[in-house]
Amino acid sequence: MCGLAGSFNLAAFDVCGALERLHHRGPDGSGVISYGPAVHGHVRLSLLDLTSASDQPFRYGDAVLTFNGEIWNFRKVRAELTALGRSFKTTGDTEVLAAALAEWGVNALPRLEGMFAFAWSRGDTHILARDRFGEIPLYVHRRGDGFAWSSERKGLGKDFPASPLPAGSWLDLSTGKLARWYGLPDQITDNRPLARMLDAGVQSRLVADAPLCVLISGGLDSSFVLSLAKAAKPDVVAYTAVLDPASPDLRAARRLCAELEVPLTEVTVAQPDPASLEAAARAIEIPSKAQVEIAALCIPLAQAIGSDGFKACLSGEAADELFGGYGNMCIKGSKADDAEWRAIRIAAVEKMARGNFVRCNKAFMAAGVECRLPFIETALVETVLAMSKADCPPNKKALKAAAEGYVPDWIVKRVKETFQGGAGMNDAAAAVLPDPARFYRSVITTAYGQSAL
Repeated sequence: MCGLAGSFNLAAFDVCGALERLHHRGPDGSGVISYGPAVHGHVRLSLLDLTSASDQPFRYGDAVLTFNGEIWNFRKVRAELTALGRSFKTTGDTEVLAAALAEWGVNALPRLEGMFAFAWSRGDTHILARDRFGEIPLYVHRRGDGFAWSSERKGLGKDFPASPLPAGSWLDLSTGKLARWYGLPDQITDNRPLARMLDAGVQSRLVADAPLCVLISGGLDSSFVLSLAKAAKPDVVAYTAVLDPASPDLRAARRLCAELEVPLTEVTVAQPDPASLEAAARAIEIPSKAQVEIAALCIPLAQAIGSDGFKACLSGEAADELFGGYGNMCIKGSKADDAEWRAIRIAAVEKMARGNFVRCNKAFMAAGVECRLPFIETALVETVLAMSKADCPPNKKALKAAAEGYVPDWIVKRVKETFQGGAGMNDAAAAVLPDPARFYRSVITTAYGQSAL
């Protein structure tokens, strides 16, 4: 994970200043390159090929690339490109992405399995692009025929109000044309068991040249991820946030880690106050009460993870949206037909690009830690969202069935809690903020203006 900022036909935007404001996203290096009307800036968090050969902006032939995220199938794509006659000087995914774009242009995008946002220039072609589901944020400001972009709003500031580049889209900066490159299929195209698809997501997200860990809350989703990670990487370690020492979720996390023989680090989180909640809102740049209060737990957790030398973590995020685990989804789903139930879940996943993914990315990157989401494995997402209501009923019944044999029965049968609710953050935040929604909106509008709401 890294951070990028840049401009096209917009000299008023200070790319170097933007990179200073994004330093937390890339403490391992930074650089700026001008390419015709474009300026590409990048800050690096090195996770694959830790050498300077993969520093960015990355030059490949007559092109320049700045890239934030990960290409999970980079080895497969690299093999395809090697068969076409391309050679490689590095061992990471940045050069693979650069070579894929040189070989196929924007037609490379459907070949990529990953979470990413990037800017690319070659000749008179200048584009921005974002991954299928919007895991990686990218904000774009337009002024006349000029553009500025950044991984976070704070890179642009209040003077350059911006909108997110839509998930699964690419933008031609020369023409201003926005195009979709991805859409969900209507039919199931992969018949593997769900557990095997999730396992593929876990294994690809365990690939790194730097240390990583797994987040555990005590719920089904993170427990499933941890169980699969332990099988693939026996020396894996786990982290959990502790606000309330009497939390049932904490007891469950301790018990599971003991049964799996996974070392567990418990990170004590201080009771929230207005200052810490304001800092969380500024970090994730969205005014949602739920998202800010989750971030208030995640930021100190990420700081501890980073201080212990880890650069990435795996999370159980996104299972509730895919499998219909939230209470309101269960209520709506109980009365829905197949088409309505699919629409409910698709809407929940699409909303994540504006909420959960943004919070997850920025809260951990505030401490220079990348958060990886195995449940957003493309085959798994497409399969689950194409399943009928009978095969994927509300209340995560399909996930519970898939977890049998991988996760202890007592975890599968536990009553669901939200992360912030199970940790005790809901009550703690309510005690110090009488009107949290108004407070968070004020924080965001003061920093970035009304366009950020």
